[in-house]
Amino acid sequence: MQKHILLLHGNGGASTRFIPFLKSLKESDLALSAHIPQLPGFEGRPLPKSKDYWAVFLEAIESTVTQQEGQWIFYGHGIGGSVLLELAARDYTFPSGRQIKPDQVILHSCIGASLQYRFFPKLMKPLFLRQFIKKMVHSKPLQPFWEKKLFLFPEQIDTEIKNQFFADYKNCQAFEVFFDLITPAWYKEVQAKTQDQAFEFLWGDKERVVASKYLTYWKKDFPNAHFDTVKGWDHFPMLDSPEDFFEKITTLIFQTQSMR
Repeated sequence: MQKHILLLHGNGGASTRFIPFLKSLKESDLALSAHIPQLPGFEGRPLPKSKDYWAVFLEAIESTVTQQEGQWIFYGHGIGGSVLLELAARDYTFPSGRQIKPDQVILHSCIGASLQYRFFPKLMKPLFLRQFIKKMVHSKPLQPFWEKKLFLFPEQIDTEIKNQFFADYKNCQAFEVFFDLITPAWYKEVQAKTQDQAFEFLWGDKERVVASKYLTYWKKDFPNAHFDTVKGWDHFPMLDSPEDFFEKITTLIFQTQSMR
């Protein structure tokens, strides 16, 4: 049966981070196809005004996964992992009522368990600060600063990809919305509904955006999950170490599923 992987990016940045992965997959002979949903509010796409933004984002995911039949692996990076937690809490049932359960869920540097312990989520409560931070991230003069903050090996990343990575923040209308959706109260609710699920958690031991020390909370909240802390990874290994990232994700998919 054909395997499909849903690649769900984090906030601000978008599908740019998966360009090296898609290139490696195209050059491989693996029986795997990758799909990136076109989330509203990212990459210049408009974000409709809504009273239920979860539905807006989940509907975009549904339109992607319903186009293909076969086994699905859901991978979420950063708040992409948080979106998958929300979907899991709904028993993988989309707003339309259609249910599509994945064979495997990979949550990479997920946002949730550490919210009440980290300063950044608290800092981003005021809307004007969210807008200011987003503007700072896509500021061309500040790009060298952010490269050092976000990447371990910025000099090894293709210049065009780096430039597009930061430009994605400028074109992201959804950036501010997620700070209202992903809160300690939200996490408490979804954790209660998903705590028994066997998620695959990925983290880097050099992670700076959501430090690996916060894994303690995830391990306590998800006793049936598998946790893998990868040596030498920061928050964006798909750009820092694209070959290692590709090997890790595909090995995780095929080895894990062959053992089931």
